[in-house]
Amino acid sequence: MAQRTLVQSLVVVLLLTVFGTIGLAALDVEAVEAADARYEGDDPSGAIAVLERALSTARTGEERAEVLWRLSRATLDVGQQLQDVGADVSRLLAAYERGEQFAKDAIAADPANHLGYYWQSANIGRWGQAKGILNSLFKAGPMRDLLRQAINVNADHAGSYFVLGQLYAQVPGVISFGNVDYAVSLGRKSIVLHEDEYARGVEDEVEYDYYVQLASHLIKRGWDQRRRDREQDRKRRSYERNSDVLERGWYFEGTLTLPAMSDAEEARGLLERAIRDLEAIPARNAGQNRHLAKARELRSGL
Repeated sequence: MAQRTLVQSLVVVLLLTVFGTIGLAALDVEAVEAADARYEGDDPSGAIAVLERALSTARTGEERAEVLWRLSRATLDVGQQLQDVGADVSRLLAAYERGEQFAKDAIAADPANHLGYYWQSANIGRWGQAKGILNSLFKAGPMRDLLRQAINVNADHAGSYFVLGQLYAQVPGVISFGNVDYAVSLGRKSIVLHEDEYARGVEDEVEYDYYVQLASHLIKRGWDQRRRDREQDRKRRSYERNSDVLERGWYFEGTLTLPAMSDAEEARGLLERAIRDLEAIPARNAGQNRHLAKARELRSGL
């Protein structure tokens, strides 16, 4: 009798486990894919609405993080749209603060997902741009540390090196850690990784902003061909000596064969290619139009 009771109990536990698992909702993958489509279609507000509903279906930290970093990304784009229509700075700051909080929640849900660190840093960076560099300089260190964490988790994430390059180019070198030479190397690293992602089909669009920003860094550095050639051996040795992922990024340029020209000449070529390719796109999105305008502005100054 006791044996029968034990068997019955095991059957009940098994049935509860099976039916409990069936009844437990899993992440609504179709909703997440629909949100991605809305984001890619310049509808970040629509993406947020879908993601907020999908968040309730996430049952693990990993699933929550996948929704939360997307909420952070979409909220950043809402801030950009507000900026495009001339919204008050307070509204921009509020959007980026909300985007940063979504990213913080993503990190808490899954510290092993590099995109939480990346999008928190990106929202901090946009907050700083809206506030003004001198009024937001205290944010530069935390932003760099988040990006360092992102590449510690995923050393091949092109976007993190891209934003790091912008950070090192924009932060003053005298009173902070800014270094335009590091920015050039980080920008080159981001392009190499992005082109690999594009070739493998991981990314389905060329990120023209990567090339425009590298041109901007090169213009700011302003080296002639002689100095470019002279610095290569030193950079290669520094790259080989370092094991830290960020510090290797500082000297990545030393691993490449550079075209025999000055920084300004290379920048012009990058900008002209970006302008030509962007002008050929029949229905550019808002981001592509911004990149085209920036490329034209930089070329006009050469």
